[in-house]
This record gives sequence, structure tokens and C-alpha cells, in this order.
Amino acid sequence: MKEIIRKHGLKATNGRVEVLKYLEKNRGPISAEEMYGEIPRSICSSLSTIYRILNQLTEVGLLRASLEQNGVTYYEYAGEGHRHYIVCESCGELTPIDNCPLEVLDEHIRSTTGYKITGHIFKMKGICKNCQEK
Repeated sequence: MKEIIRKHGLKATNGRVEVLKYLEKNRGPISAEEMYGEIPRSICSSLSTIYRILNQLTEVGLLRASLEQNGVTYYEYAGEGHRHYIVCESCGELTPIDNCPLEVLDEHIRSTTGYKITGHIFKMKGICKNCQEK
């Protein structure tokens, strides 16, 4: 992790290393508040430190702010391409969508406008199976 962080032009602090390791291991979107509950205080002593690290790692492309729900941003490790999620409006469960449904649209927009597509945000919401059965 230290070498990956250095390759992106940042100093490999204990906090950055720990946040990146945590997100790589968990493979799903997590909020700063949730991460603050998981990272030892001896490494990241405040929520503002977590936010600062998440923003720095996102700016250099190591993390992706992948989802925003109810005013909360969720982050995930950017190492394996991007993912999209469907969010249950009732319980907040996140379910990944396996294939990017926007690739064809990206290509169409690229070919008709000449833009280089650098990213997109796609969020679906609905009611999960468990909540439907309640």
C-alpha cells in the first residue's frame, strides 16, 4: 500500500495506508463515519482526519466517491474499475450491479459529441426483496 500511495504523489502516512487497506479489503462502499468506527484512534484520531484522507485519496484516483445517499458520501477502492449500486429506499441495503449499464451510452455520447468520457454516476433505488416481504 505504501508504494501505491507514493506512486500517486502522496506521502505514505499511517492513516492513508490504513484507510486504503481497509477499503481494499472490504470491497464495498463505506461512509467516513462508518470508517471512523473501524480505524484505530491511534492512527486516525478524528472524523475530520478520516474525511481529509478520503478526499486526498479520491483526488489522486486511489478511491472513488461511488455513491451519495441521504447527504452521505460513500467511498470505495478504485483498483478494479467502477461499480454501480441499487439502494433500498426502505432499509438502505446496497446491492452491486454486476455490469456497467452505461457503457453503450458512453460510447454513443463519445462518438456523437467528441467528448472524452471521464466518468459517470448512476444510482438506482427501489425496495429490496426483504423489505417487500415485510
